[in-house]
Amino acid sequence: MSDQELTRQDENLSVPEFEGEERKDGYDFGSWPEVFGLVFTLIVSWLILTIRG
Repeated sequence: MSDQELTRQDENLSVPEFEGEERKDGYDFGSWPEVFGLVFTLIVSWLILTIRG
């Protein structure tokens, strides 16, 4: 893989090319990381507000 391929940003890719790279990566976590992050943020915020009153 060349340096140019390594430094390409997603914004520079066309839609079919981006989707092809996403399929090639093989990772499909769905929306669970976002859901977990939201729940975690809410719990931490609640804890901070509860402790500091």
